[in-house]
Amino acid sequence: MPMEWEREKIVLKQQGGKQASQILLEGDIIAPDSKPDVNEVLSCHGKVRMKDVRVGDDRISVSGDLDLNILYCSDKGEDAVYAMCASLPIEDVIYMDGLEKDMQVKLTTALEHLDCQVINDRKLGVKAVIGLTATADRIHKVDVVVPSEGNGMAFLEGKLRMEEVVAEKKDRFTIKEEITLPQTAAALGEILSSEFSLTDQEVRPMDGKVMVRSNLMVDILYTDDQGTGTIHVLSEKIPFNGYIEAEGITPKSTVDMDLSIDETSIKTALDDDGEPRILDVDVTILGDISAWDVSEKEVVTDAYAPGMETEVMRENITYPASVGRVKNQFSLKEKLTLDKDERPMLQAGKAWGSLLIQDVEAEEDMIEVDGVLTVEILYFCQEDDHAVCMVKRGIPFSQKIEMKGVTSEDEASARGSVEEMDFQILSDKEGELFASIMLEVDAKRQETAQVVTDIRLKDCDKSQKFLAGAVIYTVQPGDSLWKIAKCFDTTIERILMVNDIEDPNKIYPGQKILIIKMIH
Repeated sequence: MPMEWEREKIVLKQQGGKQASQILLEGDIIAPDSKPDVNEVLSCHGKVRMKDVRVGDDRISVSGDLDLNILYCSDKGEDAVYAMCASLPIEDVIYMDGLEKDMQVKLTTALEHLDCQVINDRKLGVKAVIGLTATADRIHKVDVVVPSEGNGMAFLEGKLRMEEVVAEKKDRFTIKEEITLPQTAAALGEILSSEFSLTDQEVRPMDGKVMVRSNLMVDILYTDDQGTGTIHVLSEKIPFNGYIEAEGITPKSTVDMDLSIDETSIKTALDDDGEPRILDVDVTILGDISAWDVSEKEVVTDAYAPGMETEVMRENITYPASVGRVKNQFSLKEKLTLDKDERPMLQAGKAWGSLLIQDVEAEEDMIEVDGVLTVEILYFCQEDDHAVCMVKRGIPFSQKIEMKGVTSEDEASARGSVEEMDFQILSDKEGELFASIMLEVDAKRQETAQVVTDIRLKDCDKSQKFLAGAVIYTVQPGDSLWKIAKCFDTTIERILMVNDIEDPNKIYPGQKILIIKMIH
């Protein structure tokens, strides 16, 4: 018997797959003709820029560049430090079983290793290891039957507590800022390196939009305009805020925001006195948001119609449920001692830091994050024949973060950033590093449920129907009133009324129940 049931469409964002891979890059960098010969590499910083991600069946094709900024000393006995920029192309294919080309794929990258060695006075050899992690999601839509009254049906109701995606959007912010050097600072000669990072990120959902607030940190290494080759350091904090419009977001929504620095430009300009003391900064920041609401939906998990043959169509669904999300900021203090072959320190210059998350494990009410903070410290030496030196160290860390309700079966992930870094010299061979690290951890678990997608009814064969009667039934272990009522083709309400039972959840094994069979 065809009947129309009250239905609701459920949209599920299911994990389609996750795959980690590594790319080994090797290449030679030739010094430009305008630059002096290379004697010693001081530092080599790299930034991964993915340009194209193409999704196909069972594979993801990626391409981009590893942009390099190299600081080095000349071989002519000069004290000056020079810089050169270069890039290595990235091409790779990530294979993922079950991937379909219409799935949504998110790609994260990490520069896990970077080494730059002098081959000869005009050539450098670069080796890099780039870690890639691809996660794929599929959108699955299910029409489920929801409880309703007045149609003669008996429904067993269940509740699904699930996350519904309400908005996904990408946008960009443009920051244009003019930085004027203080009069006490040396005027600008050549910009050797410019590092950009984001700190103090804050995301606040509002009605129909998301407010984004952060600080753009600009760290610049430059020589003065006197031609002496002396290195100077400038650090500037540029606050910015903006909005990303996204229909469906409310103040109660949970928002996952991924901010990343895309294009950067920094140029020297003259001030009113004609001196090169102004920096024109132009930075593009990409914002990728995903927002969801936690809702509780009432669905039908079983059904029958007394007096009629009932066919129930079901579907097992799997969906991710958030266990928790926590931000944790902690400090690292580490004493660094120079090796015997490293030159003694006179004055601290600049400290760089990069964070690599190596392992994230969920435990009972706890998530443990293990990683390495890689630091590079540029300092001025005591020796006259070598004005500038560099020391590089890896500092392992392990941080336990409390999260109530999480278990070892849950899937945990983490991302981190270096919010602040400082290095103080204690002696010519020893210094102390201070770093403030922000970790954001997330835990999810896969929930499963069975829902009813359709119900079909037809009249029973009259020859098989029975007359009205009464049965004394003894409750068995594992019984419920739903199970008993369905078995005897009656209703829960009728059993409660006949037996004067107030609480349907308090039946117990061995209890005697009078069941009046319905007349067919």
